[in-house]
Amino acid sequence: MRGLEPPPKEDTPSRIAARMGTLLVLLFLFGVFVWAAVTNQRIPLVEDRPLDTVTLEDESISEGIRFNVRDVGQSQVPVFLFHDVDIAGHAMLSGLIDSIDGELRTVAVDLPGFGLSTRLPRSGPLHTVSDMAERVAPLIEERAGGPVVVAGVGLGAEVAAELAVTRPELVAGVLLVDVDLYGSSGWVETFEKLPFLGTAVTYAWEVSGPFSGSAADPYCDEGGYCVSEAHLAARDLISGISLTTESLQGFRSTPRAANVPSLLGDIAAPTVVVWSEKGPVERDSIDRVVEAIPDATLQTYDVFQAIHESTEQLARILSELAS
Repeated sequence: MRGLEPPPKEDTPSRIAARMGTLLVLLFLFGVFVWAAVTNQRIPLVEDRPLDTVTLEDESISEGIRFNVRDVGQSQVPVFLFHDVDIAGHAMLSGLIDSIDGELRTVAVDLPGFGLSTRLPRSGPLHTVSDMAERVAPLIEERAGGPVVVAGVGLGAEVAAELAVTRPELVAGVLLVDVDLYGSSGWVETFEKLPFLGTAVTYAWEVSGPFSGSAADPYCDEGGYCVSEAHLAARDLISGISLTTESLQGFRSTPRAANVPSLLGDIAAPTVVVWSEKGPVERDSIDRVVEAIPDATLQTYDVFQAIHESTEQLARILSELAS
């Protein structure tokens, strides 16, 4: 004989709300999965042009990587420019190159996986700052007869600092614009590291998806830099090249291993650090870099992105470093 069974529990408002919340979460996750699957299927249809069918401005082969290079102007001490994380590569530096106006020999380099340089569709050591610097060093030796000024913004500034640490004989001066050695990744970069979902997020936010415009000019609506025609044309071209998204996602998935910042004190060349006061890099991070480098000075500008909005000032700094 069965004992008395307890009466069924009543559906209280809190239990109903919990069930609804769980259902909404499941629906959201399902929607994200479907969106990622559809986006990942779309990518190879958009990025269908082989890189080797595109004519480069100039090229150098270094350690198995074909670099796209823009080499213009004349001066005794060349300036090598390195860009930030942007599929357009050195095209994002076109405003600075225009401000230099040929008064310095300017060598702007598409870093591995960016611009029109060799695609690297898998995460790994080739995407690290230390490896990028190691592969750029022979390019500097090939194109320059002596020490050069190395300059970069964001990722490019990290590569420049790495060169100053590991190959000091190649470096006569250093310009670091909005270098963020101590900052943390944003939520987009965090999601880009994920398998499957990360590829879709990279395409949508940084290549040619619906949110990619903000990657090129995130402060345009606030009165900052708005993407130039040259920059936009480069992004349009590069967003159609095979493996562009996979290469950028591979970069995002790789830890930014480098000998800096632990060896910043070894930089012997005169160094100027530039900070955009309205930009995303925290002042504390900039101050730590300035304090660590023995011969460093700090220049601050009341702008969102000095690399776009203070190009004449940066051109003067480069001229002084190269003199």
